[in-house]
Amino acid sequence: MVDTVSPALARRIALAAQGFGRPSPAAPGMRQVAGVIDRLALLQIDSVNVFERSHYLPAFSRIGDYARSLAADAVNA
Repeated sequence: MVDTVSPALARRIALAAQGFGRPSPAAPGMRQVAGVIDRLALLQIDSVNVFERSHYLPAFSRIGDYARSLAADAVNA
């Protein structure tokens, strides 16, 4: 058993646990969007709209471009 980990390894573990580091699917669909929401267990609904509404960004950063309607469908499912 490992007693300590390096900061770099700790960073990789934390990012992997949040779903980063996986290749983006070619065509993200409901399964991928719902998977991001399930993995994060939280999706903050925020109306700030400078670049994109912020509640769409966590899934985008993990699976790439996806139909925004899928996020609402996944939350309401």
